[in-house]
Amino acid sequence: MKRLIMSFICTLSLLTAVTSVNAAKVGFGFDQGFGVAGQFNNLNGFVGNDGVSGDYLFKQGSFEKDIPFNYYLGGGAFYKWHHDDVFGVRVPLGLTLPFAQKFDVFAQLSPNLGYKDEQDELRFAVSAAIGVRYAF
Repeated sequence: MKRLIMSFICTLSLLTAVTSVNAAKVGFGFDQGFGVAGQFNNLNGFVGNDGVSGDYLFKQGSFEKDIPFNYYLGGGAFYKWHHDDVFGVRVPLGLTLPFAQKFDVFAQLSPNLGYKDEQDELRFAVSAAIGVRYAF
């Protein structure tokens, strides 16, 4: 029940933040399980049924004119509660593809370093994310 309440609060805060910033995108996808994805200026956030993540994008850009993709690189943190409680840091590297007016699809790989408190274990992994967002 505690996780459900935390997930609801995070989702609500993600959705209400849309009205307070200029460059906002909200959608859905798979990152920490299935959930809500948002991008607000240089901040990416995700609230899913397996956990939450937040990233600061310190590099965004586009390729040559012939290539329709944009790229981003960032740094952030995650908390995963699905099987074991794991929290850590990550470095997302992603691509976005605008495919219709105000819509884009994103895909990213995130090398991460996570800590399992119950087992006192530090582990390295690479996670993936994919989703669709609408720009306001």
